[in-house]
Amino acid sequence: MKRSFLLLLIICCATVSIQAQPKKARWTLEECLKYATQNNIAVQQADLMQKISKNTYLQSKLNVLPTVSANAAYSFDFGYSINPTNYTYIQQNSQIFSPSGQVNLTLFSGLQQINTIKKDKYDLLGYNSDYLNSINTTALNVTNLFLQVVLNKELVKVAQKQVDISQSQLDVARARIKAGMLAESAVYDFDAQLARDQAAVISQQNSVDISLLVLQIALQLPDQQGFDIIVPEVNVGSVMAFDKLNVREVYQYALQNQPSIKAAQARVMSALYSIKVARGTLSPTFSVSYNIRDNYFDKATSSPTYSFNNGVLTVIPGAPVDFRNQFDQNLSHGVSFNMSLPIFTGWQRMTAVANAQLQYKIQELNVENANNSLRKDVYQAFTNARGNAETYVANLKALDSQKMAYETAKKRFDAGLAAAYELQQVQDNLARTESNTVQAKYNYIFSVKVLDFYQGKTITLN
Repeated sequence: MKRSFLLLLIICCATVSIQAQPKKARWTLEECLKYATQNNIAVQQADLMQKISKNTYLQSKLNVLPTVSANAAYSFDFGYSINPTNYTYIQQNSQIFSPSGQVNLTLFSGLQQINTIKKDKYDLLGYNSDYLNSINTTALNVTNLFLQVVLNKELVKVAQKQVDISQSQLDVARARIKAGMLAESAVYDFDAQLARDQAAVISQQNSVDISLLVLQIALQLPDQQGFDIIVPEVNVGSVMAFDKLNVREVYQYALQNQPSIKAAQARVMSALYSIKVARGTLSPTFSVSYNIRDNYFDKATSSPTYSFNNGVLTVIPGAPVDFRNQFDQNLSHGVSFNMSLPIFTGWQRMTAVANAQLQYKIQELNVENANNSLRKDVYQAFTNARGNAETYVANLKALDSQKMAYETAKKRFDAGLAAAYELQQVQDNLARTESNTVQAKYNYIFSVKVLDFYQGKTITLN
């Protein structure tokens, strides 16, 4: 009975343990890109700056509306005080309540409000472009890291293939030694080669784990056990015909569509309207105000009355005035028109205008710098893609030749015409050439994706 209970407990614990293990997450490139655009820190920061700019733009439009304010004051005076309703003195403790309201509307201020709206509009366009540029930069970075994982996984396959070849050679060598066709010392060379190839597999698998960790961090993923990617079927097909691709046209397209350029251009326009805003401060300001106010005094009384009776003057004191009647009697309101003319403020306004003009020139230089940087990036991307294509083709040819050299060396070894170290040397050359070819393949693929990016194409490995 106890054994049955223990066996049942072990089975239950094992089942819970299996269920508690996290499900292995395998991500496609599209899923990585989608997640990165929503969770990358740089993208989130750009999105927040965009939202701040949007609020600023909305506020600049609301600033053209009149401002409305309300005030209220309450005071308790001890002893000698003034009646605010008739400005007479009394010698009593008293209370005063004074509410008021005001509406102000700026009629003209050198078009500062209008130009501020336009300035903030271009600021918003600039931050919108920054946000898109951050997404694009993140997408390129994630694609590069994703391809690095794919490359390392391919290199693991290449290394494992060499292990299989070395194991096969070791088995053949042992059989030939047993048959007396090969010296017994030859087995040590093959055994050492197998150990080196197995170490290469372990090293390359470590590279896979590291590249997966780097990709996971770039995605801002929390610590997740078993994070992995789905390796797509990447077929290079025919190499791009670079002689048919006009790099100048690629640059012109990027110049018209890249968010980094649009952001710089928007900030030039923002700086232009900043000059107009600064110049507007030199203009007089015209505004209109509406004021309403009231008073309540707890010692207020109505006016006294006088009567003559048989030549005697009788004074009848006024009766206390209640809260409601005081508000009706003391209410006052009026409209005022105001003008403010700046005459001299320590040259501050002129300095602001001069600085705004200098900022405009800085933004113009930023546009020129962005254009030059984009031109360099596009031409460099084109040169890299063309060079990587040529390197890939050359490695393919070298791989074909190396395979033939390996087959020849293997036949010579099988016929007893070559030593073991000669075969191993050719095998090492084959492994190195296969690794170089795989690296050249993915270098070419990524460089082509960069060119596609500048041509406005969606990043995909299909």
